[in-house]
Amino acid sequence: MTDETNFGGASELRGNYSKLGQWLQQVLQAPESQINADATAVDESNGQLELQFSSDYHISFYQQLPDFIMALLNNDAEAAVHYAPLLFHLAGCRECHYAYLDLYDAMRFAVQPRGARPLLGQGTRTLSATPHRMLSHLCQSLISQAEAILRQAHRTHSDNDEAARALLQLALRVSAHITQSSLRRQALKDLVRVATLFGGPVSPQADTHAYTPVMASTSGVRRGKTIARTENNLRINPADNGIIHLQSHGLEGSVVQQGDTLILHLQDLDKSLRGQHVHISIFLGSLLEPVRWTGGNPHAIRSEGPVDEKGTLITPIGQTELRLNQIEERNLLEAMLMLLEVRKIS
Repeated sequence: MTDETNFGGASELRGNYSKLGQWLQQVLQAPESQINADATAVDESNGQLELQFSSDYHISFYQQLPDFIMALLNNDAEAAVHYAPLLFHLAGCRECHYAYLDLYDAMRFAVQPRGARPLLGQGTRTLSATPHRMLSHLCQSLISQAEAILRQAHRTHSDNDEAARALLQLALRVSAHITQSSLRRQALKDLVRVATLFGGPVSPQADTHAYTPVMASTSGVRRGKTIARTENNLRINPADNGIIHLQSHGLEGSVVQQGDTLILHLQDLDKSLRGQHVHISIFLGSLLEPVRWTGGNPHAIRSEGPVDEKGTLITPIGQTELRLNQIEERNLLEAMLMLLEVRKIS
């Protein structure tokens, strides 16, 4: 398939209605047992097969899109028959059809890149040439797949954490190539929620400050106030603009880098925390391993010193070879800090 606006497994279907008629006839003449098996599989995963017209994606069909697209890209002659229920759904559902178009473009760029591209890492091709909107949809699809795997594992009392973890890791790495902050935020909006499924729902603890990154674009929005404070306390080089801004309601913070060390800087912490050491939890810290977290456990990092009388805390949280002044590496670290919690040590 060479035109993502058409459905089918071969380019000759485009503009040839006799071939399209033959394909429909093939679908209609498929063994009844095969059609019933496909319908049963879809029915069991979502409880319904009939077309739905709403503003939401339909999870059972949405989850089939990556496999269907890969079959098309690999010129699988049986793709049309095997995914017949999905094709009929796409013909009537605008939301899923748009999702198909976006995913097809993203996966085609990844699997069948056009022209020479520089190699990155151990032979993997860079995603820098892929439209960021497509990368955002791809991340959302990977996170959605991970959620489906984890929920199914919980229902069947099985362990499929590694497969789900691999999908979330891939989503994180793909998102690092998205430089537009709004698209990167959209791409990862469900990441923390899905990651909680590994250990079940987590009840919020009292006296906990939960920080999230203020995702900035490459232009470096919102630097002035926090960098000025950070420079006064850490004496960093003003020319080094590698910094991750954090916020928790009215509170502000940041993560900066000195050599290989990541340093957390928080201001105006609650009076109940002043004069005390605190525990710092990086919720997604164990998902990837580019950071050696202080103490070895990203969920229980003990501050190097106590919070001072003004509510300021400056403490190292880990070491890494990644660099905050490198855009993609900074984006990856920023995604790992999507939920940073500070609480009193019991």
